[in-house]
Amino acid sequence: MDLDLALKALDNAHRRAVLSAMRDPRRHFNASAGLDPVTDGVCVLQISELLGVNQSTASTYMSILRDAGLVKAARVGKYTLYKRDEQAVAAVASAIIRVL
Repeated sequence: MDLDLALKALDNAHRRAVLSAMRDPRRHFNASAGLDPVTDGVCVLQISELLGVNQSTASTYMSILRDAGLVKAARVGKYTLYKRDEQAVAAVASAIIRVL
């Protein structure tokens, strides 16, 4: 885990909002196209609607979170579905406590 990369990814209110919403995906995202937000993940369209941004911007946000290791991405048909990586988020939180 690259702490600096993770901190850069978290240095944006929209990306933090996505990670927060993904902690309880059923509460913040509806099942769509027969996909469950907990077991399958959420798509960029759902994320863009949550944030009130266009899909391109939401996709960029998710790429940054994925590159930082905070979310996992999986391709399912025409969708890329994202799930929060709980172990990575916990590792970042622990690293912040340890370093600071």
